[in-house]
Amino acid sequence: MKEAKNESEMTRGQFLKRMGFAGASLLAVYCMGSLSSCQKNTVIPSGPKDFTLNLDDAQFQSLKTVGNYLVVQEVVIACVAVGTYAAVTVVCSHEGQKRVAYRKTQNDFYCSAHGALYDIGGKGKNSDGSAGLTLYHTTLSGSNLRIYS
Repeated sequence: MKEAKNESEMTRGQFLKRMGFAGASLLAVYCMGSLSSCQKNTVIPSGPKDFTLNLDDAQFQSLKTVGNYLVVQEVVIACVAVGTYAAVTVVCSHEGQKRVAYRKTQNDFYCSAHGALYDIGGKGKNSDGSAGLTLYHTTLSGSNLRIYS
C-alpha cells in the first residue's frame, strides 16, 4: 500500500515549473547553479592519513569480527576476512557527503545519500560511484592495525 504524500511536498522539477521555468530553460536552471543535479562532483578528502588502532582496545575490538566496520578519522575501516581489512574515505565522491558505509553481505562500500556503490578497493560499481573512493593501505601487526595513505 502506498503512503499518501503530503500535498505541500513537491519535487525540484515541480517547483521550478511553478516558478515559470519550462523546457530548455528548466533544464538549464536544473543543471546549473545551486540546484546542480546533472553533473557529478569529485570530492577528495584533504590531507594524508596515518594512524594506528589497537584492536585490543574496547572501542576497536569489533574490528576483529569479519563483516564489522568502524569510521575513524573520516576513514571507513572494514574487516573483510580474518586478519584482512579494507579502508576507504567516508566522503562519497559523488557529492561529498560523509555517508559511506561497509555492507557485509555484498562485501562492498555504499553511500546511502544517492546509492553510490564501490568495491572494497574503492573502485566505483555504478554511475554514482564512478569517481571511486580514496583507498588507504592497512597493515596488521599483532593487535595493531595501521591505516595510512
